[in-house]
Parts: sequence; structure tokens; C-alpha cells
Amino acid sequence: MDIETNDNNIADNIETSTTSNEETIEEEASLLSLDRAQTKQAIHALLFVSDKPLSVNRIAEILGDIDPEVVVTLLEEIKIEINNSSLPYILKEIAGGYHLLVRPLFAPFIRKFLQIKKIRRMSPALLETLAIIAYKQPITRVEVEAIRGVSVSHAFEQLLERNLIRVCGVSELPGRPKLYRTTDEFLTMFGLNSLQDLPTVDELKEFK
Repeated sequence: MDIETNDNNIADNIETSTTSNEETIEEEASLLSLDRAQTKQAIHALLFVSDKPLSVNRIAEILGDIDPEVVVTLLEEIKIEINNSSLPYILKEIAGGYHLLVRPLFAPFIRKFLQIKKIRRMSPALLETLAIIAYKQPITRVEVEAIRGVSVSHAFEQLLERNLIRVCGVSELPGRPKLYRTTDEFLTMFGLNSLQDLPTVDELKEFK
């Protein structure tokens, strides 16, 4: 009985494995059979269900390793179509990827539905510390303190806890202090695609 049971289990495993392989082949064939319009729809669907920015290479990989340049072209078409439509969301490049964002007009309703509290406001001291790191990175804590003229230990703890900064190496300065830089979470939080999108000093002066 034991032998028969084992044989049955082996047969079941082979059958399951075969079925799984067949499904994988069918899925791959389905990916390769998409026409241009369907590929564009597939990209839109991926963006719709993703809770974080999707890179061009990741989308290309999911769609069967298609040419990334094709993905870029389709993404730009999708962005124009969505952003010029009356849809309640827009497509934006953030943190090196593409992400669908609810238009500001409808954000309060989404927060209420999901019972999400507004992002904890950062104190002026915390924002100043983060700004110094963003514009001077990579930078050590001692260098930030020299610019601000006060201790920034607590500010660094909060920024690390919020995943807005990270350690990126060590300095050649005496004692080999840690170097810090901003994270992708920082870019996402402030709606930036890259550090090149940081406002200039003149633009910052316009903020109240």
C-alpha cells in the first residue's frame, strides 16, 4: 500500500509539473502574441495595479523582454492620453519609474476611503536638514552640523526612520565618518523623477 501510494504521489507530481509547464508556455505565447494596442493596454494595466513606480526595464521584462525603447514610446503615448483626459488620475515619472497618481482634487476622498492620515508634517529644522543633504550629497553628519550650526543627531534619526536618507559609504575625513544621501522614497515623496528635478535656489526663495 505504501509503495502504491508513493507511486500515485509521483504520478500526481509529474502531472502537476506538466500542467504548470504547459501553463507557463501558454502565458509566454500570450505575451508574444500581443499587438501594439494590446501591449499598450497591458502597460496601462500594470501601472494601474502597481503601488510603486515601475521602471521601463521592469515593464519590458514583464511583457516578455520586449525592446525597452518600444516601452518608452508607448509610455509616452499613454502619459499624453491619460494626462489630457478627464480621468481622475495622471501618469508621472517618479524615482526613475512611471506611476499613476490621483489628481489633487480627488486626493481627500481617497484618503477618507482608505482612512489614510496626511503625511506627518516635517518641522522646519527637519526640512532644512533634509534640504542640505539633498543639495550637498553625499555628505557626512558633521558637515551638515557645520552648515546648520547645531546638532542634527535627532533629525538624522527621524530621516533614517522615514527612509528619506541612507548611508552610502564612508568619507576620507579623519575617523572615516559615514556618508549620507537621499533615497528613492525621498524622490517619491516630493514627486521628483531624479535629483536633477530639485528646485533651484531661486525657486526655493519663492516658497513661503
